[in-house]
Amino acid sequence: MPKQERPDSREVLEHISQCVITTDLNGIVTYWNRGCEQIFGYDRMEMINKSLSKIYPFVAEEQFHHDLEMLRSGEEVRGQWKSITKYGEIIWIDVHAKPLFDKQGNPKAVIASAHDIGPLKAVEKELEESKAQAQAILETTVDGIITIDKYGEIMSFNYSASRIFGYSEDEATGINIKNLVAEPHGKDPINHLDKYQSNEVVGYRRELSGKRKNGSVFPMELSVSEVDWEGSQIYTVVVNDISDRRQLEKEILRISEEERRSLGQDLHDGLGQMLTGIYLISKNLAQKLETNDLPGHKEIQEISDMVKEADEYAKVLARGLVYVDMKKEGLNAALKQLAGQVEKLFNITCSVNMKEDININNDMQGMHLYRIAQESISNAVKHGKANNIEIGLNKKNGSLQLSIKDNGIGFAKSQEEKKESGMGIHIMRYRANMLSGRLEIFETGDQKTNVVCSIPFNN
Repeated sequence: MPKQERPDSREVLEHISQCVITTDLNGIVTYWNRGCEQIFGYDRMEMINKSLSKIYPFVAEEQFHHDLEMLRSGEEVRGQWKSITKYGEIIWIDVHAKPLFDKQGNPKAVIASAHDIGPLKAVEKELEESKAQAQAILETTVDGIITIDKYGEIMSFNYSASRIFGYSEDEATGINIKNLVAEPHGKDPINHLDKYQSNEVVGYRRELSGKRKNGSVFPMELSVSEVDWEGSQIYTVVVNDISDRRQLEKEILRISEEERRSLGQDLHDGLGQMLTGIYLISKNLAQKLETNDLPGHKEIQEISDMVKEADEYAKVLARGLVYVDMKKEGLNAALKQLAGQVEKLFNITCSVNMKEDININNDMQGMHLYRIAQESISNAVKHGKANNIEIGLNKKNGSLQLSIKDNGIGFAKSQEEKKESGMGIHIMRYRANMLSGRLEIFETGDQKTNVVCSIPFNN
């Protein structure tokens, strides 16, 4: 087999896409390959015996002389800088130049390689612009945005988060996010990072009590997203201070309570008294007719009995609308009284199930829970067509749970059959939120609708 001929080194240089240049120590070009022609547009004849400064823009002339001086002194030159083509186009090139030495070790010439990195620089610029835009959005958004590692330590803290919690980014970086969550949520899954992997927190919006740097507590809404970053899992927490919303909800509930109390008082003092008067008049009339043996006394007596029943009905309604004194009656007694009223008004079964007596010292807590029970029962009867309702009040894992279970047509179906969507469920959720709790409505396996309100409870 004949020995294969070895290619000439200059022929190899002519067929590579990278630019290869040689110059003397004054920067005069002595070699210019095809790669250089493709990148800079100048052919060999246009560059041989010409100064390499031709591919340096005017603004880079000082750099050219500086680089040449370094090469004369025996140093290599590396870097990325702008160059200019034959057609006046500014391009980015990556350059590596080094001196060639004679036998005495003195620089005698220069060899350099270069390649066009314009596409890479375009990508870098796009990434930088995208990064700057993302950073601008991050810093101007009204939401607090916090990133944490898998141990809960804060990695970044945007401007809005600083405004919400009172920490600067430097102060917040490195502390654990549990320091931003107040009791009674100290044992919330936000502080148990192993729950992230089980998706009990990731992707869900929840409400907690936040804690500022000065120790003040406020209601906040947050959601957690999982991000795969350089092979590690980090979490982005988006936080909203909902103090203003809670204040508005509180005002809505106050107005609602005022209107309810006013309506109850009108029923009791106005309509109730009128019905009592009609009952007494009709009763006396029936007695006179009967005494004088005149016809119609039975019919009048029947009307009198119906008016009396209507009067009792109005009184029951009035008692349900007016303010319930929780400190005097207690939630347990109020719920039992409510169950009795429901049975009397709607002629259905309504029972109360409590494993133990629960004392609620906070009058506001008791009133909100009472109203949630009242609204749930109203929905069960009017829309769910239930004839059996169970009220439960029990302590469980540091929480107080109020449950209202009914045997109606089911929550989903009852909502479909409603002609209009009322504010009842929204107000129930507002009440639960006011107590730093949550409201859940679901159907059990036996098709019963269950409304459960859970609030923190340490008594």
